[in-house]
Amino acid sequence: MIRNGRPYTNENGWEDAGLITDHPEEEQKIVMDWIRRNILPRKTVLHGRTSYGLKHLLEHDVKIYLTNNEFKDAMMMCGFEPVDPNMLNWIYRISAKSPTFKQ
Repeated sequence: MIRNGRPYTNENGWEDAGLITDHPEEEQKIVMDWIRRNILPRKTVLHGRTSYGLKHLLEHDVKIYLTNNEFKDAMMMCGFEPVDPNMLNWIYRISAKSPTFKQ
């Protein structure tokens, strides 16, 4: 879900309110740069790729661990809105031809 313009997760009593802005500025820059370089927008939804899976691709490449909520926040800050913000793992309007999927 989105609360006050930022992602917020409360699933089965487990709260994840962490945001990308909780990380040091250098890590924030690395994460945002990775998203901008590796995830391409498109008009239609890409099923089968979620925020949870994408955060693992980012972690593999840059060695920075984010919670799912922190990753969702970074995606929003880079202009990627979720298709359904009430889902636990967000899906986006992103291209299957994004560089991160060609590894």
